[in-house]
Amino acid sequence: MRLRCPDCRRPFEIDDQTWPQAAGVACPGGHSFPVRDGVLELLDTDLARRLADFLTPFSAIRENDDKRLTDPAAYPLLPDGPAVQGNHEWRLRRYDLEVISQLLAGRSRQRILDFGAWNGWLSNRLAKQGHHVTAIDYFVDEFDGLRARKFHDSDWLAVQMNLEDLDVLDEQYDMLIVNRCVQFYTDPPAFAETVKPKIAPGGCAVLTGLAFLRDPSHRIAGLTALRRQYQDHGFDFFKPMKGYLDFDDRARLQRQGWRLTAHRQLLTANARSLLSPTAPRYYYAVWQAGQGRP
Repeated sequence: MRLRCPDCRRPFEIDDQTWPQAAGVACPGGHSFPVRDGVLELLDTDLARRLADFLTPFSAIRENDDKRLTDPAAYPLLPDGPAVQGNHEWRLRRYDLEVISQLLAGRSRQRILDFGAWNGWLSNRLAKQGHHVTAIDYFVDEFDGLRARKFHDSDWLAVQMNLEDLDVLDEQYDMLIVNRCVQFYTDPPAFAETVKPKIAPGGCAVLTGLAFLRDPSHRIAGLTALRRQYQDHGFDFFKPMKGYLDFDDRARLQRQGWRLTAHRQLLTANARSLLSPTAPRYYYAVWQAGQGRP
């Protein structure tokens, strides 16, 4: 794996086969980065501090809300299994897996970047299909982040890093999946443009979890309530974000060359959005290298 140090920007390489078992790695400039449960914590000093201040109370709220999967046996089965049976969010993730598997059909071992990989469920599935997968995220909780890697049953790379600094990954990928997180940027379409240079010739980028709102007022109210909950616990959102997608975002993504497709399983739900302006319209988006703006 080719990297650039987030502190001094000097390039360096680490051996994919050995670093997940190491205690840490270092750049040529002497900056060191720990490895815990096989997850490389590739953070500059300031970001590491800010994340530490955020992740501890965030994990506590997630635990109190019963949103962490604490049974190690559940992980190899995701997005299926008894632990998530009947869960709407996991049903949507099953649709994502079907789409991505179709895009990969007939392709031999691909280099895949799982952007916003969370607990690694998708990375695990794609690695079991024979692909070389790198998972990246801010979150490293062992039951609610990248350190859940140890519960899965395949081999893939996991890196905690700044998701707004992709240049620390000094390489390109055959497929880059923005895994249900494009809305967590202040300008989602502008962010979507930043991933394109990381795509190798002939490769593609995929945006999953797109839910466009004609009237986002309900979503905005929900975000306000969530922020108030965080502030009541003594912390705030980790970074500025929009937190939703609207029809203007949809039009901009299309102008940028993203091909938007509705999930066939959600056609009825999308029809409801024609009657209710606050109901989401679900899509995924694909951009092929060589088309659209570079």
